[in-house]
Amino acid sequence: MNSEMPPIVTAREYQAAIDAVQARARAFWPRIASDLGLAAEGTRFRQLLVNSRYQHVRSVQEVKTATGQRYVLRAAFDETNAAGQFKSLDRHQQASARLSAVPGVSSPSILWRDRDSVVVLMEFAEGDTAYRALSLSEYGFGDRAEVLRRIGHAVAALHRVSDVGEQRFWPKSFLKQVSTRAEAVRAGQFHVLKPKRFLGLCALLHRAGRSARGQVFRGAVEHGDLHLRNIMMSDTDVSFIDYSNHKGIFPHRDIANIWLSNCPDHLAPNGRQPGFGGVASADWVAFEDGYGMRLTADPLFRFFFIWRLFKLWSALASRPSDQHRRTTDVVAGAQNVLDALLEADA
Repeated sequence: MNSEMPPIVTAREYQAAIDAVQARARAFWPRIASDLGLAAEGTRFRQLLVNSRYQHVRSVQEVKTATGQRYVLRAAFDETNAAGQFKSLDRHQQASARLSAVPGVSSPSILWRDRDSVVVLMEFAEGDTAYRALSLSEYGFGDRAEVLRRIGHAVAALHRVSDVGEQRFWPKSFLKQVSTRAEAVRAGQFHVLKPKRFLGLCALLHRAGRSARGQVFRGAVEHGDLHLRNIMMSDTDVSFIDYSNHKGIFPHRDIANIWLSNCPDHLAPNGRQPGFGGVASADWVAFEDGYGMRLTADPLFRFFFIWRLFKLWSALASRPSDQHRRTTDVVAGAQNVLDALLEADA
């Protein structure tokens, strides 16, 4: 099944497809309850947020038993990517086990897995998303710098327990993709917004690749989809959910994704001093303090930050600029990030 929204004619039919996925996931509950010795009767289910592109094939539901126990039921029925999703679940379980010895940092334990489909029951992660925690700090609920230090500290812990040893970076495979995409844009075979600016971004990536070539770094299995809605925060704990990788080993990509996956939400607002890539200087200081590394001075991190912008800009090609306000904001944000990067490169 294609992971994009299927060609359903009406909104009603699309909603029916979403409802069917929720029901299909809940149908596993009697077997799960039996296997875990839980009461199946009287259980309540609450649908949680899923990326809108996958609502027709994926389900995330809070499960509350009659005795008040809370769990999360996750199911994915996009069978074309089942093998990769099974491996990502293995990655989640490995991270959860290794983080169990790290105070204040965790991943919810997987309590039950189906052998034949991507359906799991997990511990319920207390707290709210890091995205919301950071947003609330703007209104005086919490200290923004402390929130970012805690996030940086937790991400560093995740990367430490995921260590794969010393590696050396060779950018050839990345830069080949950049060159191929740039040639397609020049030939009119791939249409991007602001093509001249995009080609400038491609040239910047080549320069950054040369600077990072041969650099030694500590490899770590990436989370794969590390943004602030996949990080849960309580008063005592920072927890990671929704792993989407089992083989990538560049931790820098995780960190770049934190700042750019929701572009332009995390860029410096008016009145705040911008730093590397348009992110507020104070935000970088707090995050780097928690992570324990001067990331913005590291050529390899700078390369992957620019690489993430390249991936974002390329993805915008499939979104008409007049589709909705959010796309317009992302386009403007991407250009602002490129301006900041070019200024730093000058």
